Amino acid sequence: MRPTLTLLEAPLVDRVIDEALAVLGHFGVQIRDEGALALLADRGLVPDQGQRRLTFPRGVVEQALACAPQAITLYDRAGAEVAVLAGDTVHFVPASSALHILDRRTQAIREPDSADFVEYLRVADGLRHLAYVSTAFVPRDVPQAIADAWRLYLVLAHSRSPVVSGAFTATGVPRMAELLGAFRHDAADLAARPQAIFTVCPGTPLRWGADSMTNLIDCAGRGIPVELVPVLLLGMIAPVTTLGALVQHTAEVLSGVVIAQLVRPGAPVLFGGAPAALHMRLMTNPMTAVEALRLSCACAQVAKRLRLPCQAYMALSDAKANDPQAGMETGVGAFLAASAGINSVSGPGLLDFVNCFSLEKLVFDDEIAGQALHFVRPVAVRDDLPAAGLIEELLRKERLLTAAHTRRYWPEELYLPGPTVDRTNWNQWAGQGRRDWRARANAVIDELLAAGPAPRLEPALDAELRRILRGGGAGDARMELPESAALQRK
Repeated sequence: MRPTLTLLEAPLVDRVIDEALAVLGHFGVQIRDEGALALLADRGLVPDQGQRRLTFPRGVVEQALACAPQAITLYDRAGAEVAVLAGDTVHFVPASSALHILDRRTQAIREPDSADFVEYLRVADGLRHLAYVSTAFVPRDVPQAIADAWRLYLVLAHSRSPVVSGAFTATGVPRMAELLGAFRHDAADLAARPQAIFTVCPGTPLRWGADSMTNLIDCAGRGIPVELVPVLLLGMIAPVTTLGALVQHTAEVLSGVVIAQLVRPGAPVLFGGAPAALHMRLMTNPMTAVEALRLSCACAQVAKRLRLPCQAYMALSDAKANDPQAGMETGVGAFLAASAGINSVSGPGLLDFVNCFSLEKLVFDDEIAGQALHFVRPVAVRDDLPAAGLIEELLRKERLLTAAHTRRYWPEELYLPGPTVDRTNWNQWAGQGRRDWRARANAVIDELLAAGPAPRLEPALDAELRRILRGGGAGDARMELPESAALQRK
């Protein structure tokens, strides 16, 4: 049996879903895009033109849920299967879109550049417990009009991994889809073997902005998997209570599910979320507040009842540095996410309300993820029941170190962390130079960087990707982009 975290009894989960359907049927969502309103009206929804709101009849929502896939498979850039998001499988992935990095060499918080991003990819690809990568932060050394596509280009050029990404503007998805399409035979193959999940955030409360709406429609039309991520703020733009917020959260996700299925039946979607709780004294929005963590775990129960893959922002920290608070918040979030069976956990590497990325934290979080994944392995009988034989041998020899049972099972049963985690005694630690956590983390980073990057793309393919980035227009063709040689940190 797999260790499982359950917050809500099954009848209460069903009631939350029923309440969310009632909210969508009565209040609906506001669509702040006239083109999207017209498209959805053509698909059978009736907009209130005065308020630009769409309501969703219960039958329409249920039909959309029947169309949405129960599993999403991700593939690498060569088209090989990497991860299946379904059931209680758990995958840890760095969180996305930080604006700053914590420089591991100077401990200064600064704006990142493309060389930082390539260094991050080289490290992330070598970590054992991260299932795939994300476009973790935003390089500032390229024209920001194409920053979203540039991050995706860097992943495609420097990593084989699937990626969690997203567009910053209403015009971003087509260019990014074209980049992804360069690694597939055609549009059908791009949909059949997706390499990317795009994050799309409905507005709160119960509205869709023009950019997010366009991104959702563009992704769904191409078959690109989308994680629908409401960003609720408990006590400010969402009810302060768990169940009240859960109803709103579910309604916002379901509105996206319906829209995606109306655009393309069978469009892959994840029930996602990034809730935070308003700090009533500081007016900040901690995503690792215990109330936010509880809501994320409850969302996973709703997603599983709806038979949708799920995602959450957990296993991260709101702390400013890699300190005890960061370790506590990340560890608690990782173990809760794993126990709740969240399929895609976005968080490792993130600090400061998802504003700052730390490479040192990423390698340490990889070990936290490894232990969380080890914890939720199914508990099974392994020649230890009945236990009489083992106990008899133990009493006879007074130890089981060399026993056949120990030799057979210890490699699977006893998790041995990597060098980032200190499991030495005092004398061993002193003999190894009394290295602190930063020294250990940076030794791991240096080792991974020394192993070398993933094979580079063929020059012709790289040139084609850069042509797509520039857009082909007269002005875009002169767009200055960092050359490949400048992307390697010296």
